[in-house]
Amino acid sequence: MGAVVVRAPLRVALGGGGTDLPSYYREHGGLVVSTAIDKYVHMTVSARFQERFLLKHLEWEEVDDPRDVNHPILRAALIHHWDGGPIELASVGDAPPGTGLGSSGAYTVCAIKALTRLAGRDLDPGELAEAACHLEIDVIGRSIGKQDQYAAAFGGVRAYRFDPGGGVEARELAISDRMRAALRDQFLLFYTGQKRSASDILGAGQTEEAVHRLKELAAETCAALEADDLARVAGLMHEHWDAKRLRAPGTVTEEMDALRERALGAGAGGVISLGAGGGGFLLVYSPDPERTRAALGIADLEFGLDERGCTALT
Repeated sequence: MGAVVVRAPLRVALGGGGTDLPSYYREHGGLVVSTAIDKYVHMTVSARFQERFLLKHLEWEEVDDPRDVNHPILRAALIHHWDGGPIELASVGDAPPGTGLGSSGAYTVCAIKALTRLAGRDLDPGELAEAACHLEIDVIGRSIGKQDQYAAAFGGVRAYRFDPGGGVEARELAISDRMRAALRDQFLLFYTGQKRSASDILGAGQTEEAVHRLKELAAETCAALEADDLARVAGLMHEHWDAKRLRAPGTVTEEMDALRERALGAGAGGVISLGAGGGGFLLVYSPDPERTRAALGIADLEFGLDERGCTALT
């Protein structure tokens, strides 16, 4: 095969973050609800006429041996999912890493999909997600959860249930066209201007009582979405904010609190921090998006919903 082009969606988490960490779900089981969005990690990989491994990401690398690659995800993906000769790989993302949209998980899913597809193999979404989780959590050793990899592999608006024994159920939520339109048009993404490492925040430990509450809120959010109850979804966002503040140190910063208060003062119905918190994007539900945009005075990242998950475009 000549060249392969793959994309994997980023995601907006709507509840349950932290319950997808192995340290939690292996004892209590986890539940996360999220939607994949039409912002992507894109990757092109080719094996033609290459003398060395040429990798173009945020840096430019040229090596003879994959073990010498600096990028930890690409190094691990090449070692574990590629047994051919040198390749050229280029990647780009629609949003910066470390901002709460699951970019690391999407990048890992994208890399594995591209390399296995180039080798003439294909993984189904569940296999792809598990391979990405194994790479990031077990091989690289990051203190992160599994929701980002599953959202990138499956796409859609889904509830992900993580069983203590390791099984994962990816259930597509039955939501109305009205709710889908609201998710696209009345939920806004505002960047706090701060990047952070999810692994660093989550690696510091979590308050178990707060994580129990986050799992309950995820189940209630699923029910509200499927009941077409926007007011209830907004109320649960408030409860998520408080529970995430209690979950781990550094989850909510002063800057995040200030942006939230401004959004609520401009008619927003609910605000939730994305990913591990500590910066990144805030998700704001507003019945009057233009008023909220004007009050915050910063551009939001407009998005639609992705239904396909990680996809090979060639």
